Amino acid sequence: MDLWNPSAGSRSIKMQPNHSGVSQPGVPPQIMVDQWGQDEREFNRQKKQSNRESARRSRLRKQAECEGLQARVETLNNENHSLRDELQISEECGKLTAENDSIKDELTRFFGPEAVSKLDAHLQSRTNEGES
Repeated sequence: MDLWNPSAGSRSIKMQPNHSGVSQPGVPPQIMVDQWGQDEREFNRQKKQSNRESARRSRLRKQAECEGLQARVETLNNENHSLRDELQISEECGKLTAENDSIKDELTRFFGPEAVSKLDAHLQSRTNEGES
């Protein structure tokens, strides 16, 4: 048989893919092709499953992150509310202090500094009684 001249030989030789690299005598070529197709389908199935699991893990991570951010938002909203209340109280305290100073100035003008000193002493003694 002349391998270089197909017309000289009685049959032409067909090459079949053999991915294992090992010659498999006696195995019909169609079975090898079927096996290769099954291996490819199995590979694709495993790849899809792996992608699904990866997507699931990603969703769980995002959900956990979202829940953490929601908790942080709630904490910050509570802190913001407390700070607004504190600011309002501080502003009210400033207004009352200014009003108190204005009244003391008026008392000083009408009754003299001695009246304001007596009033301060009286208020201080009442504060001390309330603490005991």
